[in-house]
Amino acid sequence: MSSGVGGQIWAPNVESLDQLVLILSGTLTSNSSIRVQATEALEKAKSEIDFDNYLLHILINGTNLEPQVRASAGLLLKNDISKNFSKKSNELKTHILNEIIKGLVDQQSLVRNITGNVITTLFSIYGVEQWPQLLPNLMELAKGAGNSVESQEGAMSCLSKICEDSARLLDVDYNGERPLNFMIPIFIQLMENQNSKIRSSAIFCINQFLLIRTQSILVYLDEYMSRLFTLSTDEDAKVRTNICSAFTNILDARPDKLMPHLDGVINYSIHSVQDNNEDVAVEACEFLLGLATSEIPSDIIKPKLDLIIPVLLTKMVYSEMDVFLMANEDEKDDENVEDKDEDIKPTNAKSKDAHKVTKKTTTQQQQQQSQQQQQSHDSDSDDDDDDDDEDDDDDDDSFDWNLRKCSAATLDVLATSYADEVLNIALPIITERIVSPEWPVREASILALGAIAEGCIERASSQLPALIPFLVERLKDDETRVRQITCWTLGRYSSWVCNEAEIGGSYGNYFAPTFQSIIDCALDRKKVVQESACSALADFIDNADSTLISSFIEPLLHHFQLYFRKYQRKNLVILYDTVQTFVDKIGDKLKLKQEYIDILLPPLIEKWQFLSDDDKNLWPLLECLSSVAAALGESFAPYAIPIYSRAFSILANCLRQEKMCNTDPNIDPPEKDFIVTSIDLIDGLIQGLKQHSGELIQQHDIENTVPALPDSKQEASTSSTSSQIIPTTSTTTTSSSSQGNAKLMSLLIQCFDDVSDDVRQSAYALLGDLSIYLIEPIVLPYLHEVMISIGTEITNRTFESCAACNNAVWALGEISLRISNETMSNYLDNFMNILVPLLLSTDVEQTVLENTCITIGRIGSNNAGLMGKYLDKILLTWCSHMQYLDENDEKETAFIGMCNILTMNPESINLNDSNMVKALSTFIECIAIYENPSDGLANMFHVLLTGFKNGFGEQLWQQMINTEPDSFVPGVLQVRYGV
Repeated sequence: MSSGVGGQIWAPNVESLDQLVLILSGTLTSNSSIRVQATEALEKAKSEIDFDNYLLHILINGTNLEPQVRASAGLLLKNDISKNFSKKSNELKTHILNEIIKGLVDQQSLVRNITGNVITTLFSIYGVEQWPQLLPNLMELAKGAGNSVESQEGAMSCLSKICEDSARLLDVDYNGERPLNFMIPIFIQLMENQNSKIRSSAIFCINQFLLIRTQSILVYLDEYMSRLFTLSTDEDAKVRTNICSAFTNILDARPDKLMPHLDGVINYSIHSVQDNNEDVAVEACEFLLGLATSEIPSDIIKPKLDLIIPVLLTKMVYSEMDVFLMANEDEKDDENVEDKDEDIKPTNAKSKDAHKVTKKTTTQQQQQQSQQQQQSHDSDSDDDDDDDDEDDDDDDDSFDWNLRKCSAATLDVLATSYADEVLNIALPIITERIVSPEWPVREASILALGAIAEGCIERASSQLPALIPFLVERLKDDETRVRQITCWTLGRYSSWVCNEAEIGGSYGNYFAPTFQSIIDCALDRKKVVQESACSALADFIDNADSTLISSFIEPLLHHFQLYFRKYQRKNLVILYDTVQTFVDKIGDKLKLKQEYIDILLPPLIEKWQFLSDDDKNLWPLLECLSSVAAALGESFAPYAIPIYSRAFSILANCLRQEKMCNTDPNIDPPEKDFIVTSIDLIDGLIQGLKQHSGELIQQHDIENTVPALPDSKQEASTSSTSSQIIPTTSTTTTSSSSQGNAKLMSLLIQCFDDVSDDVRQSAYALLGDLSIYLIEPIVLPYLHEVMISIGTEITNRTFESCAACNNAVWALGEISLRISNETMSNYLDNFMNILVPLLLSTDVEQTVLENTCITIGRIGSNNAGLMGKYLDKILLTWCSHMQYLDENDEKETAFIGMCNILTMNPESINLNDSNMVKALSTFIECIAIYENPSDGLANMFHVLLTGFKNGFGEQLWQQMINTEPDSFVPGVLQVRYGV
């Protein structure tokens, strides 16, 4: 393929042009053999030097060709520009920049749209400075310089893409001029254009600038709003859709500007939610959702709830079209129909939880926390991506954000903020419609009941005793979707049902029949019901006390076996999560009976053996097995060696592939989730086997193969003792173990440098557990590299890497407890210089601050003498975070460390410093709050308090322990410590 011409002006070779057109047409044909041949020919054509010129010519000048062929050329050109434009010659770049805009005036809308995509891609590369003529040219075309409607539409379509993708680039001064300053007034003028497409695009463009809250739009906001009000009854649905979006954006950016008109805008949105056009209705509902989450005074919103809530309830009912489509879907939804790839929404592995330090809570607080966790699991945020329905406010398995979901989310938020009003308005409507003979009405009422659960669960306590049995009965409803949504709604009220049983409430007897009904419903023949019931089952297990679940262990295990036989790929993901929740809750009881293990493990092992190492369905299984291994401990030993070997192999292969793809662009990078889940599984094994896992790692190194798993209950049972799996430690074993450990640590150190926050989060969690159980054989040989990595993680922390930073801080605390003071002293000052600012920062999550306190205290356990110079900076803040943490081993070791620091550094206690006096007073209060210290810690408290009292003098001592009238501190100290 060659140009066939010389000189500066490029022209195509006619024969080569016809050949490429034929190839492009072949790639679009329905004939598979022709399509394959054409695709191969296209790959060869891409290597030609003039390939992009030919694509541009076909897109811009191929007016006699089919629009699909020209569009195909445009897409190929766009993709090649995205990947390879920097490698092109300057002549080609200039040619494309000069010619491409001609495609915007084409008669074919498809060609104009594709041209706009190409221009947007080029603009993202060149920007305003390197392509200064683009924006003025586009704005002139938009105003009508092309003397055709097509050119105006093409220019506005292109500008819409640029404004959406590059709004912030347009809000910058270039040579003293800011593009938005001349663009926005033109867009406002174009809102009066007779062409509805131009009007709609103009509003859309301005909306993008509201999102970034630029001053350039704020100065025109009054004029813009005036035009919006004028167009509010526009006949074009796209115009009305963008008007609703504009009101939502203004509400977010400048609610004060909307306040004088808010009553009318709310009424307009309520009216528009009932628009026949779905897009208009959804955007109007988005405004109501934004209103519900805004800081608009409640006295403005409350009077409107009587109008808003009935509309929301109505719009949660499936439409006739929805019912028709679902009828077709449900025919294919039987359990024996295999899932297709397109049926399964993309999932991501859950990285290892950030290590948390729990706080003391009352029963009521625990219930509130449970409800808050459930809200985060079930409620949609108004700023979620439209295609992300991970946490939808209903159990609709549609991937798309729609009016029903938006209405449910809005009702959910309103119920949280205005519980009494929502309950009073919604509940009579719900109770009337919930018994409707029309199943879509019945289903929507149950959905609404679930949507208000988070906000109204306490206030609905008098209605729930009647509603819960009714819902349980609806699990047998003839309609699939009613059974599905009932499971979801019962899950939303699981905290109430569980709490009643735990406290011995009047309706405590509701738990068993409700829980059993959910268990049974998870065997439904319809896959959507299985999914919803299995999720609700996880909710009940999560919210119930372990004693409630104990009586259901064996029935649950047998049902899990049935679920594994029935469920297809999509629902297996939910089932893995439910099993994981069950094991986390009840694992200490499972490992006591071999028959429980013999029921639980075979289905999991069967799936493990069936899936290949590169199958993404392995991710949730790895996560599940991680929890199972950690919970079962040495009872998991018969399976430990082959599972560790495979997890190690997956991790090593992924990291090897990562290195290769960095040097060879033809190699795809590995999926990070394989790295995360393999690390987590190794961590689960170490948590379960504890010190014995060192021999496990050594044995893997010796075998250097992936052993077979036990394939029967009998084999697992006969090899269930740890001595048959884990050999007795010897000198030779230790040496071999060190070789195997070196391999594990070298992989882990690579993970500490990974760009993925999730990978580092899981890697530091594994490091912490290795430090607890195997610090000498594994961690110590690599201590210097580990300490550098931890320091880098803490220093470079961002909001996104918070969980990784948290786990790194926790791991540092575990290491500091177990290495000598001589070794730690080499790193102490460097770490304190980053831990102190971290402790005092105001932009870090509470969990990170609490773990930082624990780690600082633990460093003081062995290195107290070097910590005195930091005491005045850390003590007060340290105490404020440590006061109400749960009393566990972590808190105890941290207090031992702080007691050591205070004892060994009396010169650092400056009683003339009011801040130090306040800090010491707070520390004494912490001691008083500490209810059950160990004997050793209690003795340290006694010695320290006695020293304080004798050293401070009676007046200062009394001042310190009586910071408030009627303080509880003096009495507690006298009773417990005799001071």
